[in-house]
Amino acid sequence: MLKTGLFDRSHLTTLKKAVDAYAQRHQVTAQNIANVETSGYRARELKFEDLLTGAGASIEGYRTHPNHFPIGRQGLGNVNPRTVDADTGYDNGVNDVDIDAEMANLATNDLSYRLATRLLSQRYSVLRSAIKGQTR
Repeated sequence: MLKTGLFDRSHLTTLKKAVDAYAQRHQVTAQNIANVETSGYRARELKFEDLLTGAGASIEGYRTHPNHFPIGRQGLGNVNPRTVDADTGYDNGVNDVDIDAEMANLATNDLSYRLATRLLSQRYSVLRSAIKGQTR
C-alpha cells in the first residue's frame, strides 16, 4: 500500500483528531462560560496538543501478540483528548472561572476548528479530483 504523498492517511487521521478535539474543547469552554456564576464550580480544560508531542513519527516496537506491552511512543491514532481540571489560579469570588480568558479561548478554538475543517475539506477535494482524473 502506498504510504506517501497523495494517499498518505496520517494527515487525514491527524486532521480528523484535531477537528474532534476542537469540537470537544468548544463544549468544555462553553460549559465553563455557562457556569461562571455557579458557586464552587471548577473550570475545566481539554488537553490535546500536549498529548500530540508524545506521539507521531518515532520508533515503535512491533507487537506479535495483542497482550504484549507497547514499546516506544504511541501513534497519532491512539491519542485521545482528555478533560482535566484547569489550574487557573484565578478567583472571581464565586469560583475559578476567568470569563475573559474563557472568551479568548473560545475565539482561539473557533479559529483552530475552522482551519482544521478547511484543511480537511481541501484534502478530500484533492482526493476527489484524483479519483475523477481531474487536474488543476
